[in-house]
Amino acid sequence: MATTINASTSNGLIQTADTSGILQLQSAGTTILQANAASATGLLGGIIQPYQYYELNTAVVGSNATGAQSILGVGVTLAASKIYEFEAVFALSKTAGVTSHTISLGFGGTATLNNILYVIFETGAGSALPTAIGTAQGAATNSVSAINVSGSIATAARTESFFLKGTVSVNAGGTFIPQYTLSAAPGGAYTTQIGSYFKISQLAASGANVNIGTWS
Repeated sequence: MATTINASTSNGLIQTADTSGILQLQSAGTTILQANAASATGLLGGIIQPYQYYELNTAVVGSNATGAQSILGVGVTLAASKIYEFEAVFALSKTAGVTSHTISLGFGGTATLNNILYVIFETGAGSALPTAIGTAQGAATNSVSAINVSGSIATAARTESFFLKGTVSVNAGGTFIPQYTLSAAPGGAYTTQIGSYFKISQLAASGANVNIGTWS
């Protein structure tokens, strides 16, 4: 049975004798939302995020190989029959290896999808970070499979920077993993740079247009 907490009639606040400062919302004994009072009020400089977010504070070193590699070293778990929007910014950089190759981006994991659509903006420069602005290009894809996002690269020092934004409709829930694939082993591995991030937020149930607001 659901429990309703009524606000105080004197000051309009929801109050409790619990001094932990933690508020939990549970469903069938499972915590689905938890907030710390200090973070929620901004005392610790934090906010309650309406999306799932992962940002690197430690660089992720890849492999000098051709198989699909996780961009951030992790994947996110998505729910079944939901539509999500996502955004990512990341940089791949290497300092060794001159074997010619290209870079492709895609998604792996156990989730099955109804559809996906996202845009990619890429810029590459022949140096390791920090780097000047290189030649930029854009593309759009409706495939989860890896898509080539670079020209041929045959220099030892190289940085490829990317911006992704799009939506994905999930059929069966499971993991969703941003990945890159090299067409050949360059002779030196790429590293995903500190500050790279991926964020994704649930919008609505799948199978219908998403209407948030007063669209009519």
